[in-house]
Amino acid sequence: MILVTGGAGYIGSHIVRQLCREDEEVLVLDNLSKGHRKAVDKKAKLIVGDFGDENLLTEIFQKHDIKAVIHMAA
Repeated sequence: MILVTGGAGYIGSHIVRQLCREDEEVLVLDNLSKGHRKAVDKKAKLIVGDFGDENLLTEIFQKHDIKAVIHMAA
């Protein structure tokens, strides 16, 4: 699974869409302050939250087998 922070923003959502086209499992972490829920590909899983939340990140990495992170959040 690939974690994309900021994956609901303009550039991040295009990266997510391409990863989904390549049949990658994608997890999006975005607080939706600048991004949009509708921009996230339906094949990806969206977690609404902040990448600065250490407890949330710990939970994500414990729950999912993350093999790569693409950081697009500002």
